[in-house]
Amino acid sequence: MVYVLLRSRTEETYITLFNIVRQILPLNYNLIRFVTDFERGLMNAVQQVFPESRLGCCWFHYTQTIVRYCHRKSNGVLDLVKRSPEAARVFRMVLALPHLPAVRGHPLCPRFCMYDGFRAIMQYVQQFPEVEQGMRNFLIGYIEHYWFFQVRPEFFSVFGEDYRTNNYLESFHSTLLVQMGRHPNV
Repeated sequence: MVYVLLRSRTEETYITLFNIVRQILPLNYNLIRFVTDFERGLMNAVQQVFPESRLGCCWFHYTQTIVRYCHRKSNGVLDLVKRSPEAARVFRMVLALPHLPAVRGHPLCPRFCMYDGFRAIMQYVQQFPEVEQGMRNFLIGYIEHYWFFQVRPEFFSVFGEDYRTNNYLESFHSTLLVQMGRHPNV
């Protein structure tokens, strides 16, 4: 494990750090899987410096982002989820999507993938016109267009992974902040 205090969280900073780590620790990086939040600069740096490693993102951060999106009053998703059991079921299914394989062909689940799960959700929601209308922007505009087309399933699928979150690290950061303060004079 490597502990580092950084002044900034830019892609360039991460690249510099990872190049130093790579020089100091000559490991077999093709066996390593990095689990990050969805910070684009960090993800890009990992892919650039450790191209032979696998990059996955934290399932907790995925669910946290989805929940925060739904809490925005402007989209009305949370109100619908609170009053409709069908909408609540759709919401839970969306949160569970990362537990499916990113693509078809995985030995443990060869004929099904995350996008198939998304299509199953879309078919289910068509049975309930009010829910479909209220969740259309959430499902198509946010889940499909953002998560499937921009982030991409290979980064947020946790299917078959031993470590699906980096919460242990978040706990460590919280403890460290309590001990050191937010902006220590180091």
